[in-house]
Amino acid sequence: MEEHLTADAMRERLIVAGIRELEEHGLHDFSLRRVAVACEVSCAAPYRHFRDKDDLILGIIRYINHRWTLLQDQITSVFPPDDPRLLVELGVAHIRFWIANPNFRSVLLLDDPDPDSPRRAERKKIRDGIDKVIRAYSHLRGLSDTEEQRITYLYPAVIYGTVLLLGNRELEHNEESIRLVRTQLSAILKH
Repeated sequence: MEEHLTADAMRERLIVAGIRELEEHGLHDFSLRRVAVACEVSCAAPYRHFRDKDDLILGIIRYINHRWTLLQDQITSVFPPDDPRLLVELGVAHIRFWIANPNFRSVLLLDDPDPDSPRRAERKKIRDGIDKVIRAYSHLRGLSDTEEQRITYLYPAVIYGTVLLLGNRELEHNEESIRLVRTQLSAILKH
């Protein structure tokens, strides 16, 4: 039985169910019908909020990006752009964001075969936001292009590697692990 929710509330409910669907079935076996069933709405209900499954998947990625951007904006407002603590705390927050939202990781790891898809471009926005902070930091610190490239490569490698290790329980999620991440990120920023 369909509940009487606002359009925004129903859209969010479909997105959350869609995240679970992506996590369980991946991109290639994604089903709007299963999303509707999970939300206990008619199979036509998702089409009142999204054109098709690709539009829902794009909505899911935007939903996650929006949540991350809010957090990133809070952190960037606390530290000056040339302060290494900005990138360290942004990295730690990034790790905590993905660990606190394990179902979002299915989007992080989404295998999108189309290099020109809007989904891929939207997923890239999280990385672009971090790269922008790294560029500003590098410019304000007077770092060479080589140093900026080194940071741009190593910084996400530590973050995403840690997310995978923590997510797979190969690394214990505790303050000692976070301390190690802070140490590694700080080392990357030393020049």
